[in-house]
Amino acid sequence: MKKAELVFVPLPLTGHLVSAVQLAKLLVGLSSNLSVTVVTLKTPYDTNISAYIDSLITTTATSSRVKFINLSRPDLDENFMKFLSNLPQTLGPVARDVASNIVEHSNSVPDSPQLAGFVLDAGLSSLVDLGNEFGIPCYAFSTSGAGSLGFPCP
Repeated sequence: MKKAELVFVPLPLTGHLVSAVQLAKLLVGLSSNLSVTVVTLKTPYDTNISAYIDSLITTTATSSRVKFINLSRPDLDENFMKFLSNLPQTLGPVARDVASNIVEHSNSVPDSPQLAGFVLDAGLSSLVDLGNEFGIPCYAFSTSGAGSLGFPCP
């Protein structure tokens, strides 16, 4: 069976990141041929996120099947709403580079994982073009319960 790798791109908010990491761990636990790379971003708005990311990097340093790509903190002068609206421009190029590296590695190293898809936070759905660019599927991951889908939009 071929090895596959998914690239997870969660929002850097506690509920989103923790849920995405738990899903990644669950998936790699179900298949020995699957690995996951999670693109993370420490934010100046939530110190819990920074501590959580540091703990993930420390505890998974020996695991090769769940990896973390950690971005540096964004501009501290930026307000939170501007930060959120700029996330696709911040995370998209990094996710593209990660995917390119996986493709390059799988083409040059036999039996290495092939890029199988992106798992995008529902709040980053504008990054779906990454899947088209690489000819792979994008999966939306919503951290909200199904009940929230029934809320009317204003």
